[in-house]
Amino acid sequence: MVVFAKRRILVRPAVIVALLVLSGCSAAEANRPVTSPQAATPSRASGRPLTADQLKALALTDSEVPQAHDAPVQAGRPEGEGKAFPPASDAACQRVLDGVDAESSSARVVQTFNWKENIMGGSSVLASYEGGEAENAFRRLRDALRVCRSFTGFGWAGEYQAEVVAEQAPDVGDEALAFHLVSQVDGRRRDEHHVLVRVGGLTAGFTELNVDRKAVFPLAVIRKQVDRLGAARHR
Repeated sequence: MVVFAKRRILVRPAVIVALLVLSGCSAAEANRPVTSPQAATPSRASGRPLTADQLKALALTDSEVPQAHDAPVQAGRPEGEGKAFPPASDAACQRVLDGVDAESSSARVVQTFNWKENIMGGSSVLASYEGGEAENAFRRLRDALRVCRSFTGFGWAGEYQAEVVAEQAPDVGDEALAFHLVSQVDGRRRDEHHVLVRVGGLTAGFTELNVDRKAVFPLAVIRKQVDRLGAARHR
């Protein structure tokens, strides 16, 4: 899967291969979601934010995701997967990309899902925040998604155009957002599904990529991961 960020792009190796096969390399995406109807509840912002090792321990294991061949987890930004690119043409859309990549977090881990049924794969980003920064980050993302409609971005294949298609978020966590980043690559529709969830001072961002088909991150996997974050909050 591909996640666009402030001045860089996060790309999983398996996806790079898939994109080369399908389009000779590509990149794209942009804004505007729907929050879940569940009311946001303030987190208990006491204590220190979780470390990357603690977040890694909360990630799902291979055996808990039978839909995938495996689901490796790495702390931070895996070496060799980040590259600097110019920011998006629209400032609000850039804030969307920053939110998806948990740029303001204190610690984060990335889990890659190498699906059995979708070679493009998926991923999740688990992140922890200082104090009430998780709520602030979610508010910034929600506000940005209200005004970001489309943007010009830059990726591995150069400049691209993207738009956002809003979607009702699942009723999980304290609050959730969901949307699709859609673009055209060599005449083919590239769809990236994003579901972002806040659980107290933690966030989980899920991304699924597909070409010529609607991308849908498995809801069962989202619920399983969010339930684990919720249980950790009450320990």
